[in-house]
Amino acid sequence: MLAADKDRLVARLKQNALTLRQKELEYYVERYSNITTQASILAGFAFDSLVELDITEAMEQTLTDRGLHWMQTAYYISASMTMAFALYTLCVSAFATVYGHRLALQGPTGSVERAVAVMMKQRALIFAAYGLAMVCLVAAAIFMAFIKMGDAAGGVSGVFGVFFLCLLWKHQEMKRMFHIDRERMVQGDVRVNVGATEVDIATLEAGFGAGNVGATLGDSGAGAVRGAGGGAGAAAAAPPLPASATAPACSEPLLPVTTARSR
Repeated sequence: MLAADKDRLVARLKQNALTLRQKELEYYVERYSNITTQASILAGFAFDSLVELDITEAMEQTLTDRGLHWMQTAYYISASMTMAFALYTLCVSAFATVYGHRLALQGPTGSVERAVAVMMKQRALIFAAYGLAMVCLVAAAIFMAFIKMGDAAGGVSGVFGVFFLCLLWKHQEMKRMFHIDRERMVQGDVRVNVGATEVDIATLEAGFGAGNVGATLGDSGAGAVRGAGGGAGAAAAAPPLPASATAPACSEPLLPVTTARSR
């Protein structure tokens, strides 16, 4: 009965620890879902710009006369890279969400922690691809302004450039305001010290308490036996005490001692 109670206690602790890990997993899933939506919008913008923009012969002649004929090629490259980076962000985020949920739900013990670790590892690459998609989109917009807008291209390009710089500055400011030191960051794992090892509660199995208690009692019992043996050996090795030290001197005669027995 005690073993069953210990197993039930371990199962309850494991369930509570997995609830914390589940919150951390849902945090990454929600972030990836949001960035997937934004990446799909960027991919749509890039596709429309590639399909809808018609560069007439008059535009090409104007670019050639101004020595900017290379901007047509640069525009198509920037729009294509925007679409490629956005689709990469969309696909990888979708893969991480689908496979992470599947691993956490259907995997063996420790799968939730593994799913969180994998999704955390992919975070930097996904955000870098999304940032590159934004940069290429702004570059494509500037090239498109020079292709279509003639003399107004300088002002329009300045607007896009200021917007991009303000966006970078605001991103760094908010990143600094919401910064958490790595050593002070709280994660969803709950760990306890068992002897010299550190165990994650979310990875405990049934019978963990009984096995560890038995091992602890076995070690302490062996220590007690070793201690008792050492004491006996010390007693055996000790020299006999003299008569003067074992019994105090007494001038009165000793009385007979009787032992009571219970009937």
